[in-house]
Amino acid sequence: MQRNRNPVLCEIEPEIAQMLETFGYELVVAELKGPSGAQTLALYIDKPGGVHSDECAEMVKKTAVVLATLDAQRHNYNIIVSSPGIERPLTKEEDFQRFSGQRATLTLRQAQGKQTLTGVLRGLNQSCVVIERGADTVEVPVTDLVAAHLAPDWQET
Repeated sequence: MQRNRNPVLCEIEPEIAQMLETFGYELVVAELKGPSGAQTLALYIDKPGGVHSDECAEMVKKTAVVLATLDAQRHNYNIIVSSPGIERPLTKEEDFQRFSGQRATLTLRQAQGKQTLTGVLRGLNQSCVVIERGADTVEVPVTDLVAAHLAPDWQET
């Protein structure tokens, strides 16, 4: 999936992701929001079994240390660390394999605008996400995706 990336985020995200991995977490999404000088760095993290609020609080502290080592003056952010939630974004190709069998919503870029497909993920076939919608199976090129996330069926829960 293609996203417009903030150059500062491109610089700091690999360091933050590496730090999180050392503590057993996956960086799902990193976002930099707000005007310069009052920016918020929002990190959405996950691990098998999910994350708890006390773990998020600890990762806020560890992220602040990483940012301070990169450039203390320039990286003065409000830091938020959270679980990606039940509608977890699918941001990497391996997510489509990992969450195969679960319900998801894909947003596609098309000539006439965006299209949304909801169905059961069936993995990846080369560079296409396979999604089952009722009796139909659709293959969507990863390059056509604008966004994707898990979509629990609230009527089944």
